[in-house]
Amino acid sequence: MDVAAFEVTNLADTAGALVSLAAIVGLILLLPLYFSQRRDLKRLVLWMEQDPGHPREDAQASETILDRAEVELEQLTAESEPIPSPVAQRVTSERPALERITMERAALLPHPRWRRFVTRVTQPKWLVAIAVAAMVLAVAGIYGSDLLLQLQDKERTPRAGAVEPGDVDVAVLNGTTVTGLGAKVGDDVKANGYQLGAVTTITDPFDQTLVMFEEGQERAARSVARDLGGVPVQPIDRQAQRLADGAAVVVIAGQDRAGG
Repeated sequence: MDVAAFEVTNLADTAGALVSLAAIVGLILLLPLYFSQRRDLKRLVLWMEQDPGHPREDAQASETILDRAEVELEQLTAESEPIPSPVAQRVTSERPALERITMERAALLPHPRWRRFVTRVTQPKWLVAIAVAAMVLAVAGIYGSDLLLQLQDKERTPRAGAVEPGDVDVAVLNGTTVTGLGAKVGDDVKANGYQLGAVTTITDPFDQTLVMFEEGQERAARSVARDLGGVPVQPIDRQAQRLADGAAVVVIAGQDRAGG
């Protein structure tokens, strides 16, 4: 996987994780509000069941007091105002402070649309709907990130010059006196998907395992060296080239491999 594909994969994983985390946090924040509103609604319902006529009686009592005050004000100003004025104008002139307080209170109240919105949103059914929507967003974020990764895997093509193990012929030379070490290393080569070539013994002893390569095959040699545990890589010499029987890559098993 190249650097660009790796970065895209990390970005998709991070985006999915952030969306899921945001949805979970939103759900956690909504749950206390939901239970609080539910508890308050239960209290209101219980209070209304115990005293169902209280709001109506309170409103009627307030209207009675207001009407009585208006009548008293009319009696006090009857002598100074011989020409009666309409009720609305009389209330405005006789109670300027009340009018001013009413106007100021109305100005401080939230906008009717916002008030209706808050009232609806804080209802239990809307809180439940918001919680469900948060969960759906979390699931959608996880599913979307997985789908994006699958599409990237399908569309991703091998890089130019990438090594295909099945196209690489590898010869193995035993650089020790340990019998069967070459065959053992050859099994490791085949297990990693490479084409195993000649397996024989080289006369010069080697303490360390290394990988040699023909001209233009360094990338393949480094791939073999990495799969064998990160052994050194160097250009091929004439002796190894003669024993490799045309293989592009040669593995020389050293004494360090005999102990594994």
